[in-house]
Amino acid sequence: PDVLGARGPGGRRSYLTGWWRGMGCKESKVDDVIVAARVVRTVCRLGADCDKRHSDVLHLTKFSHPGDPDYCPRERCRFCEDCVERRRNQVHCERFSHPGDEDYSGPRKACSQGQDCKDRDPKHLRRFQHPWEDGKAAGDAEGRPQTPPRKACKFGLRCFRRCDDHLAEFSHPGDVDYRRGLVSFEDGALPEFETLRQLFDFCDPRGHGNLVGKEDLRAALCLLASYREAGALDLERAWRSLAGEAQGFVGFGKFAAWAPKVGACLPVGVELRAPSDIVVLSCGYSFPDGRRCDCRSFCLEADDSSPPPPQPPPPAVAPPGTAAAAEGEEGSGEANGKAADGPRKRTSTASAGSLRRSASCHFCTCGHKRSVHAERVDGRAGASSSTAPAVPVPEHWPPVAGAGALAALGIDSGSELVRLDELAVARFQKLFEHTHKASDNWTRDRGCALHHHACLAQDPMCTFRNKGEVPTGYRVIAVMRNVNHKLWSYYALTRGAIAKECAAENWGHHPPFQAIDAVETHGSLSQDSPTAPGCNEWLLFHGTSPGNCDKICGQNFRLSLAGRGATWKDPEAQRGTPLYGDGVYFADRITKADEYSEMVQAGHRFAGCHTVVISRVLGGRTQYCDTNEIDPAALQKQVVTGPFHSVFGDRVAKLKKPYKEVVVYDSTQCYPEFIVYYKRLYS
Repeated sequence: PDVLGARGPGGRRSYLTGWWRGMGCKESKVDDVIVAARVVRTVCRLGADCDKRHSDVLHLTKFSHPGDPDYCPRERCRFCEDCVERRRNQVHCERFSHPGDEDYSGPRKACSQGQDCKDRDPKHLRRFQHPWEDGKAAGDAEGRPQTPPRKACKFGLRCFRRCDDHLAEFSHPGDVDYRRGLVSFEDGALPEFETLRQLFDFCDPRGHGNLVGKEDLRAALCLLASYREAGALDLERAWRSLAGEAQGFVGFGKFAAWAPKVGACLPVGVELRAPSDIVVLSCGYSFPDGRRCDCRSFCLEADDSSPPPPQPPPPAVAPPGTAAAAEGEEGSGEANGKAADGPRKRTSTASAGSLRRSASCHFCTCGHKRSVHAERVDGRAGASSSTAPAVPVPEHWPPVAGAGALAALGIDSGSELVRLDELAVARFQKLFEHTHKASDNWTRDRGCALHHHACLAQDPMCTFRNKGEVPTGYRVIAVMRNVNHKLWSYYALTRGAIAKECAAENWGHHPPFQAIDAVETHGSLSQDSPTAPGCNEWLLFHGTSPGNCDKICGQNFRLSLAGRGATWKDPEAQRGTPLYGDGVYFADRITKADEYSEMVQAGHRFAGCHTVVISRVLGGRTQYCDTNEIDPAALQKQVVTGPFHSVFGDRVAKLKKPYKEVVVYDSTQCYPEFIVYYKRLYS
C-alpha cells in the first residue's frame, strides 16, 4: 500500500506493481516487493462476482477487485437504471457503477414481483429493492431517503379497525403504498385487491401505467389466478391476446377489458364516465355473511374539526348483527383486529397517523373506503355486474338496441357510421375555418407539386424546388360519427385510469399534472363531442386515405404502420423515421392533417372529397418537447416505462415552425370519433 500512487482517470490508480505470494508470484516473500514497470489497473466491473479473479493472471494484471490494496469503488452513475451507456460504452462503465454492480450504493428500483419474488441471486438483490428489506425502501432518482414500508394487515379487506395507530403501522388494500406493492407481507398476509386497477398497480410499483415486458404480466397473471375458478393462465397466450408482441407492453385498458373474458371476478376500479359527469358511486363492501353494504352514494366523511355531514334516514328496523347495529354498539367487534360485521367509529383525534391516512384514502359516511365505491351502471350500458366492466356509452350517441349490453360484456357489436345533420356540418365548418393556417403553412410532408411523394427516392430536393400548393380554405361536405362499442370500451377504461393517475398525488416524485389548453381545437365541438377535464383530453386531426379511415374506425390505429405514409423517407426506404418515434400522430390544425389526406376516387360515395379522422386523444401527463434536440427512443421510453402518457411536440413557440403535434404510443388512448369529407379550396 505504501507504493500506491494517485488516482488516475476512470477510477484507476497508478502504482509500482507489487506482487505478493497470494497474487500468483511463487518466488517472492510476503514482505518483499518486486518493483516493475509503472502500470494502471482498472476496477473490474464484475467486482466480487468475477470468475477470473482467482485463475486468470492476465486478467489480474489489468483489473483490480474487492480486497486488493489498489481497489477503489467507482462513482455512482446519476442515471442509475435508465443509463443507456452501460451496455455499449466500456469507458463509461470503468468510471461509473450501476444498479447490480457490487460497488453500487445508490437508489434502486422496486422489484416488480414485490413480496412474491423468489430470485435470491446476489446480482438481482443488488439491482432491485424488495419489501422485506427492513428499514429500506426504493429510493428516488435523487437518492432522497424514503420512509420504511408499512406492514400489510393480515386481515386485509376484512379488517374493521380504523384507529390512527393501526392505520399508521399497517397498510390495507386500496392504500397507495399497498397498491404499488411497497409494503411488507408478514404473519401469513397475502396480497388482496378490491379492483383490477389495484392489482394492475401492484405489478407496476413505479407507476408507469403499463406492464412492461412478460415478467410484469406474469406477476399480474399469478395474482389474477386467485380471482378466477379455472386457475392459472397461460402467459404466452395472454401476451398475444393483449397485443404485447406488437407493442412490447400491456396497457390497463386492454388488460381490464380482457380480464372478465377469462373469468376474473373483480370490478374495474376506475371511473368509466367522463370526470365532468355526475355519477352515483354505490358501496360494494361485502360483509362476512355475504350481505352487501346498503350505501347507495359515496359521501365523504368529515374530519373531527368540521361539522358532521347530513345523515341519511335510518332504516325502519336495524336487526342485530347488521351494519347499523354494529355502529351503534361500542366495542361490538373483537379488539384484536379480527373481522366484524361492520365498520367501527373513529376512536382518536388527528395525529401523524391520521395525516398519513388522509393522504392515501378517504372514507364514506358508511364507514368504507372510497376505493370500495364504484358506479353501478344500468339502462343503456346493460345490466350491471361486479365482475364485468359495464362501460356506459356517451349520452350524445344515437341509441342502438342491445349494443350497450354487448359492449359491457366485451362483445364486439361492430362499427356503425352515422351521418350527422346539416347543423352539425356547419359546426365542423367553423372548426375547419378556425384551425386553418393561412400563412407560413408549408412543410416537406406536403410533397412535390409535380410528383407528390414519388420523387423522394430519385431526387429528394425536388420537393423543395416544386413545393406543393397549400389550400386557401376547406369546405366540409359530410360528417360521419363512428359508433364502435368495442373501441369505446377500451378508450373509456384507459381514460378512467389516466384520469385517476393525473388526479393522484405526486407518487414517486413524478412531474405534476399540467392542463394544456394551447391546442387550436380546445373548446370546439362541445355540443357534438364534449371532452373531459383533468386528463388533457383533446379532439385532434389525423389525415389519411378514405380506405384507412374506414379501417381505423373499425379496428383503431396500428402503430406498426408508423412512418409508412407521407413521413419523410431516405432514398429507396419503405418507411421513414417519425420525428417522435413509432406512435400515432395527431395535429391540432386541419392544414397539417391535410398533408396526409387523400381523395375519394370516382365511382365511390363523396367522390372528389378528401378525408380526415377527428379523434379523441388522451394526453394525460404529457411530455412537453419544444426543442430540435429530439431522441425518439428516449421520448418513447419516458412514456412507456416512465411517468408520462404522451408527447406534446410544440415546434411553434421557440422553433417558429408551423405546427404542433401530439403523439401517443398506445392505441387505446385514442378513439376515432368522426370521419369528415371535405373539399380543398384554392384562390
